[in-house]
Amino acid sequence: MRIIDAQIHDAGPFWDWLGESDDIQHHIMGEVMIAYLDALGVDSVVLFPGGHDPHADWLCRQLPERFTFVPHISPDDEDIEAVVVDARDNPGIAGLRALIGWPLDGAEVKRLEAGEWDLVFACCERHQVPVFLFVTGWLESAAPVAERFPNLPLIIDHLGLRQPPMDTPDDPPFAKLAQLLDLARFPNVNVKLCGLPAMSKEAFPYRDVNPALRQIVDAFGAERLMWASDTTRFRGRIGIGRFQNPTTLEDYQGKHTYAESMLFIRENEALSLAEKEMILGGTAARVLNWS
Repeated sequence: MRIIDAQIHDAGPFWDWLGESDDIQHHIMGEVMIAYLDALGVDSVVLFPGGHDPHADWLCRQLPERFTFVPHISPDDEDIEAVVVDARDNPGIAGLRALIGWPLDGAEVKRLEAGEWDLVFACCERHQVPVFLFVTGWLESAAPVAERFPNLPLIIDHLGLRQPPMDTPDDPPFAKLAQLLDLARFPNVNVKLCGLPAMSKEAFPYRDVNPALRQIVDAFGAERLMWASDTTRFRGRIGIGRFQNPTTLEDYQGKHTYAESMLFIRENEALSLAEKEMILGGTAARVLNWS
């Protein structure tokens, strides 16, 4: 079974090492990352840096079978067509990310509703570049995109549901699960199965979230779900700086380790072996065309 982690944030250093070259920093952080992936048995990783990160690009060129990355795209990019074509032609890029649900004030949602994102989605659809759609808290915004661009491969980030520690979860945590399940009617919509342990009120193996997991699998099918640990978010290494959001470093309900995130799927009695194989790697390999 090839295990692909469909999201980890910045892999590189979060500050400059005075007197050391970028090349040395990249080598050291790359070796550290490979060591903990090997220890857990994760074969490949999709990196989500803050932008077109040189370290992520370097890793993907050095080890293309182990690393790929996803830069951001925005309607504000000077040449959207060029950004999309570069993503299509760069073997190290798996897709592009559209941050609709950030900032939390809904500013990008308003731009989406005004049609300002249409050119982005149209270009990605034309060039068949997958789009990771961050619509957490605004899941209702995903359906119009999926409907208007039916040939655009879409991946819903983080189940589209609010999760700690970056956000305050709904009460109960799966209050808006029906909105996610409704998206299963669109064949071009896939889901990044990320953060379910964070929504649990129990310790590992988080059996209280298995009913929600089963509903998601039954609605979409395992072939449209890809596991992601997002371990850097849950363990306090996110964004540009380690302390961008200090709450990620504290104890909070739902905090879990990298191993617990993966084992929640691999050892879950609610899933068949075939479902585990698709969720843990098969879907990501297919949707992202990562042989």
